Order: sequence, then structure tokens, then C-alpha cells
Amino acid sequence: MAYQGYLIKLGEQILPHKYIKADSFATTLITQDLDSYRDMEGVLHRTALQHRVNKIEFETPAMLTNAQVNELINIISSNYINSAEKKVLATIYVPEIDDYMTQEMYVPDISFSIYGIFKGVIRYNPIRIAFIAY
Repeated sequence: MAYQGYLIKLGEQILPHKYIKADSFATTLITQDLDSYRDMEGVLHRTALQHRVNKIEFETPAMLTNAQVNELINIISSNYINSAEKKVLATIYVPEIDDYMTQEMYVPDISFSIYGIFKGVIRYNPIRIAFIAY
């Protein structure tokens, strides 16, 4: 399919590029193993599974306002399919396969660091956001 103009889509909602800091988007397509082991000679015997999972990380640009952070978090949280688990159905562009994968993913807890308050407006340091497939 190749790149279609977006990096992350949550449900049917595309996450705008303005919330992804340039040079910070990273994906890892993880190969899973089942009962792999090393024998007495130290040789690894792998049972690699067909089901691979994604891990996506990015930072927001610095100096987002409180309103922008609220909009970003609303885009994420309004697409939760299970809010207790912070689970979303995400479609992610994966450079390794030059295609998109859709998987159930969870959002690890997000830390917010305030850069400062200017003329009554909160501004934030870059915020790290991740999506990790089940």
C-alpha cells in the first residue's frame, strides 16, 4: 500500500502531523518468540511467531499550549475501545514493510512537564507518547 499521507490513525481519526515533532517518530516491529531456548552448546533455538507487534513512540513539539495538549489527548482518549486499559485500534505506518498495520494497542501513562506559563497560557516541554501492540 505504501505511505498514504499519515503516520497514525486511531479508529477512523488521523492524528495530525502537527502533534508529532519532526525526527521523533519511531516504530519497532517486534518479532515474538515462543519457548525459545539455548541448548547445552549455547546454540539458540528460536520459535519465531508469525504475529509481530508494533511499538510506536514520538514526541510532541515543544511549547504546545494547554488547549493544544487537551485537543491531542482528546483525539487519543475519544478513540479508546477500552478506557480502563487505554486501548485503541491503531493503524500505523511501518517503514520496515512500507505499509500500514492495524492492531489493538495500549497507551502507556503519559507524563506532562510544564515549560512555563506565559501571559496566563501554560506551555509544555515535548511530551513523549507511545502506542504498544498487544
